[in-house]
Amino acid sequence: MPEPLASDFPPVSTEEWIKAATAKRTKPGQPADDTPPPKDVPAGTTEDGLPLRWIYTREDALAADPAGVPGRAPFVRGGGPAGEDDPIWQIRQEHVHPDRAATRTAILEDLEGGATQVTLRPDRAARTAQVPGTPEFAATRGVDGTAISTADDVRTTLDGVYTDLAPVALDAGPAAPAAAAVLVAGLRREDGAVPAASLGLDPIGTLAAEGAVGEDPAAAVARAGRIAAEVADAFPDLRTLRVDTRAHVNAGATTVRELAIAVATGAAYLRAADDAGLEPARAARTIEFVVAVDARQFEQIAKLRALRRLWARVLELSGVPEDDRRSATFARTSDRMLAAVDPWTNMLRVTTAGFAAAVAGADGLTVAPFDAVVADEVGAAGPGGLGRRIARNTQLVLQEESGLRRVADPAGGSWFVEALTDEIARAAWTELQRIEGDGGALAVVTDGRWAEELTEAAVAREARLRRREQELTGVNAFPLVGDDKVRAEPADRAAIAGTEVARLAERAPLADDVSAAVRDADGSFVALVDAAAAGARIDELAAWAGLQPTAIASAGLPVRRDAAPFEALRSRARAAVPDAGQGDAPWGPTVFVAGLGPLAAHSGPATWAANFYGVGGFVARQSAPLEDPAAAGAAWQEAGSPPVAAIAFGRDADDDALRTAVDALRSAGARDVRLVQAEDDRAAAVGADGALRDGIDMVELLAAALDLTVGDTRPTTTDAEVAR
Repeated sequence: MPEPLASDFPPVSTEEWIKAATAKRTKPGQPADDTPPPKDVPAGTTEDGLPLRWIYTREDALAADPAGVPGRAPFVRGGGPAGEDDPIWQIRQEHVHPDRAATRTAILEDLEGGATQVTLRPDRAARTAQVPGTPEFAATRGVDGTAISTADDVRTTLDGVYTDLAPVALDAGPAAPAAAAVLVAGLRREDGAVPAASLGLDPIGTLAAEGAVGEDPAAAVARAGRIAAEVADAFPDLRTLRVDTRAHVNAGATTVRELAIAVATGAAYLRAADDAGLEPARAARTIEFVVAVDARQFEQIAKLRALRRLWARVLELSGVPEDDRRSATFARTSDRMLAAVDPWTNMLRVTTAGFAAAVAGADGLTVAPFDAVVADEVGAAGPGGLGRRIARNTQLVLQEESGLRRVADPAGGSWFVEALTDEIARAAWTELQRIEGDGGALAVVTDGRWAEELTEAAVAREARLRRREQELTGVNAFPLVGDDKVRAEPADRAAIAGTEVARLAERAPLADDVSAAVRDADGSFVALVDAAAAGARIDELAAWAGLQPTAIASAGLPVRRDAAPFEALRSRARAAVPDAGQGDAPWGPTVFVAGLGPLAAHSGPATWAANFYGVGGFVARQSAPLEDPAAAGAAWQEAGSPPVAAIAFGRDADDDALRTAVDALRSAGARDVRLVQAEDDRAAAVGADGALRDGIDMVELLAAALDLTVGDTRPTTTDAEVAR
């Protein structure tokens, strides 16, 4: 009889596991402290303040498991195991190139490379229903999306795409009803059938992201409900409504707030559809959720599981039968965690986020290309081919090589994941009740208090990043000082706009009865589709439906990327050395790091200091080992006499040696001297300007160092406006 697995290892008791998990970690040379804290003392908290315990044991198992079983309500554990021929999850790739032909080429490349769905994003001119020939159209044509105005444009963009096999998801902004009609007209076959697609009507999410929806927001929600009811009868394979949390997360929403606003938005759409005559069970099938996932792996797994539980409860209260208490749940890697400097590190974050979404049972996933932010910042035509290829291959590796979801709910049964799922769901339900009590999702999005709450959460998150209580590789930790070799070429928007105005002006006049049919049908969606099939543009359809062009200067919730404050430092540092060459060698303003004593004693702190200053774009010039601390001043001069200096030292260095080194640097001319990995009181005692350690505000200290080194080169308000 074979021996049991791990039979050669001695058994480990629960008490020993607890002791190992909770043992206080000490630095080398300090006496060990194996006294564990009480098990109920939190090991930390989530951003929402939910406590995290040191270890989870059988005692933490939920008495009445609300997760159920895979494939059954409340669908916490997903839809159940997939068969060999079933898709694991949909690989949905987003496309924003302004040129239709280039977008078509990119779509076909992605589909041939393993993607299974397409997100099509019309440009800002189409999204805001601008009229060709106006200055607003010229300013927005080809911006942040593909130049699509008509059903023929859709057909051109999707030429060669088997839309039966690769469904299209639309991301259309304020003019979504008109853009959706153009998409349906472009997809509709001669027999009238329309393949599966997602129209993406999300007026509340659009209001949060863009600041406007082309009509009164309450009327926009009601219109979305009417369209959902109409589409459910006329085009049953289409999903009409989307709940997208991206704008809220970009503005600072925590996990609990994100789930609460998502479910509140979904509930608002259920009510609107019900008012239009579409019962909740059918309405649930026409809704898809798109949530943001970041690199906090376990919290994101728990978040998606909690979302399905919360939504199942809402549908239960709406009278939906048990087997129908779910809607499609998609995930998209978070914009907030992406970096523009050293964007290669984005691959680490999106891989972790994608893994979390897959383990949590997402129905589909969009992974952002690693160079997406770089493309956005220079006004490029979109991420490069390498970025898109790595984005889809990330998912293919997770599917094919990692074998995720060969079992249902891989995290199920983990006491940690189950407990965290439960805690997040309960906290989000409480927040949902507060939102509903304040009038619902639409009311809180239009109320300034919601924006204030998100700002408060974003400021707290930024403070943790600035103090390095939370690390972001390549941003506030392990920076690449030098050329990251990622380039994006700006698109020629003026040429695109000129070509498009001329092309649209050549269109043959529409028959007089086209607009009349839309108006006579009171703006019904099917009438809009018929008008689009006759050649009507998005702006014309919007006008006939009573939608106004959205002001191009309108703005929704702010986008607060985690890396932005640190990238502002790097931008200042690089601007100070504009003639520096490209290549592998680091370049930037310099700081001096004096290493006291033997190399073995100070090399660790010296490397740490170089990385700390590297976050601000500095290049560290390190001295040879200094046995005589008084020689620090001469070494500083040999390094080029930079205004900022730091002293790295071993554990045996005494205060007299440190004081001597500080005095030598000051006498030589150093204007700011810091002690590496020291306490503030010790730094003050030896005459240094302060300590260099985790827990201090990195951005504030590095900005001051740049002021001393390169002067105050921060942009004025006018500069920033011009840059935007």
